[in-house]
Amino acid sequence: MTKQLEDIEQKDIIKRVTGRITKLWEPKTFNGPKGEFTIQGGEIEIDGDHYGLKFFNQTHDSDRLKGRTVTLVSTRGKHGLNGVTLDHESFSKKDGEKVDRDVIKVTATGKIEIDGEQQQQSAPKSQPVIGNDSDPGAALEDIVKTHLYVDSLVRVAYKGKGYDEETLRSYVSSIFIEANRKGIAIKAQAPVVYLDPADWASAIVPSGSNKGKKLAEIGKPALKKLYAFYLEKGFDSDFGKCVEQAGADLKLDDEGGDDLPDIEW
Repeated sequence: MTKQLEDIEQKDIIKRVTGRITKLWEPKTFNGPKGEFTIQGGEIEIDGDHYGLKFFNQTHDSDRLKGRTVTLVSTRGKHGLNGVTLDHESFSKKDGEKVDRDVIKVTATGKIEIDGEQQQQSAPKSQPVIGNDSDPGAALEDIVKTHLYVDSLVRVAYKGKGYDEETLRSYVSSIFIEANRKGIAIKAQAPVVYLDPADWASAIVPSGSNKGKKLAEIGKPALKKLYAFYLEKGFDSDFGKCVEQAGADLKLDDEGGDDLPDIEW
């Protein structure tokens, strides 16, 4: 009988593979060159062979999965198929025993299925879960709002640093998990907007005669007035940074900004 991983070599992507999880420990957090990440280790039996198992930047309920037969599935993104790979590790246990084994590595883009149904990452045990238990609808809105905020924050913070989509998603995942662990939530009734200066055209004017309009909608004369105002006040706020970027992109500083009329803001 042909085994599922018979033709798979080290570092190859595994499209999908089914096995029984025999061990699964609690996740641990580490710091690496690209920041903080989590690893949840374990073991899996596939076609009678035993492999190490490592989930990177995704966590699961060990009591629920231990002993279960699962299917690990790679997903397709703009960089091709990824998520589940065959790896190898060598290490010594505390008692001196040496371990040399193949490992199934599952990154943040990898999926796990039980009985054909995709499983969601679990919140850490004995930790508060983001949301409002008394109002399930509001709780879901809070969860979505928090995830969107984390996603936006990560992409702005790491913009232009050369990270690929899989790495960015893993950062979003690990930060969202940490927020959940600490009970941090962005409430839907009081949304927080993190402005990206690179997308200054979508920034909403907070006050004044153009309040509520996007910077791209107010016209260049109004933008020049805003730029002159923040040039004197300082580009310290998120919105101010958007105005600063607009000024740089449109070269407003080269168009006689010192001669613009005073405005109240």
